[in-house]
Amino acid sequence: MSRSFHQPSLSAPGAPSPDVAAEELCRGWYEAHGVAVYNYFRFHVPLQDVAEDLTAETFLKLVRAADQFDSAKGSARVWILTIARNVLGDWHRRARLRQYVSLGAMHDLVCQAPSPEERLLREEEVGRLLDAVATLGAADRELIGLRYGSELDTAEMAHALGISEGSVRTRLWRALGRLRGVLAR
Repeated sequence: MSRSFHQPSLSAPGAPSPDVAAEELCRGWYEAHGVAVYNYFRFHVPLQDVAEDLTAETFLKLVRAADQFDSAKGSARVWILTIARNVLGDWHRRARLRQYVSLGAMHDLVCQAPSPEERLLREEEVGRLLDAVATLGAADRELIGLRYGSELDTAEMAHALGISEGSVRTRLWRALGRLRGVLAR
């Protein structure tokens, strides 16, 4: 009697098993864009764990929707960030009933094992920046998150937001001006 074991799937338990090719495609997308998606969420949510969960949820949705991707309509990166925006919107709707306590700065972005003093200074700077970003309006936070959290260029941002590149540049410039004003206080 032989037993066969299957490789773990990216799909959720109980969900229909997606095509193996779709899983492989999504693995490639995760390797190429996972950090950008995580950083996008980290700009918008109070806790590292929540950003990680939302990133995982985004890629689970990608596995299920991989056959819907159309490269003629835009890049995979923009499509993935559009799905991430939808996941974030869903989270905000669900989170109205929850309350999170932020533990402070973004210690998860620290790399190359800096000294404790350097880490503390970085955490204070990042915390100050995130606090300043949090005071901005939703549209400004979205623009800044897409540009600096997800590192989208203006063309990708324009596609994701459904506006012109010129509008993206103008709105981003104004949002950064408002952010500078908050930081100058």
